[in-house]
Amino acid sequence: MSTIYWKPFLRQRLPLRIKFLHSFLPRRSIPSISSYGRQFHISNCRNNETASPLASEIPEKPNFKVTVDRDLPDVQSRTPRLVVYYTVFFSVMAVISLGFFNYERQQSPIVSSTLYSVRRSPAARDLLGTNIRFKDAFPWISGSLDFLHGNVDLSYKIIGSANVPATLHFRSIRRAKGEPFEMLAWELIAEDGRRVDLTVEDERPLINDEAGDSLLGK
Repeated sequence: MSTIYWKPFLRQRLPLRIKFLHSFLPRRSIPSISSYGRQFHISNCRNNETASPLASEIPEKPNFKVTVDRDLPDVQSRTPRLVVYYTVFFSVMAVISLGFFNYERQQSPIVSSTLYSVRRSPAARDLLGTNIRFKDAFPWISGSLDFLHGNVDLSYKIIGSANVPATLHFRSIRRAKGEPFEMLAWELIAEDGRRVDLTVEDERPLINDEAGDSLLGK
């Protein structure tokens, strides 16, 4: 058969074959904008459901019991303890200050002069014996040593070889500036009550000024 006669035959048979094959192929539709919107909304809802579960679905934290093997620190107020510490501190400082001032009095020239005069007094030796000295290793000098205002009033305990403790008392004043000191009391008082007046004796303590001159009159 010639080609002239084949062409009408092909034109009739070829569309039938195309239709037959097209019936077996899957049909695909062109998605519209609304279908895209629905798909995005559904996928977004699914993501939200998986990302943020409900509060009831959140697992609760387990409750652990904590035990402490050591004692808890003391939380009491520290005020009473601080009061005790400060009281002890200031008490010790007061005792040290008093000891310092007493040492200054002990080293005063008038104390050394009165002790020297008692050692040379015959009446004092008759009462106390020889080797007259302070009764204690750290004697306490009581009274006032105010040379600036002219008032000297001191007393301290002494003892001798007779082992008779006694208190030495000396008092002297200066009535006006520039005048010599006037001795008012100069005596020994034993613990048994005996008294010895030393003002009648020639041996007297010396109260010197800064130049070393005696300022004690009769």
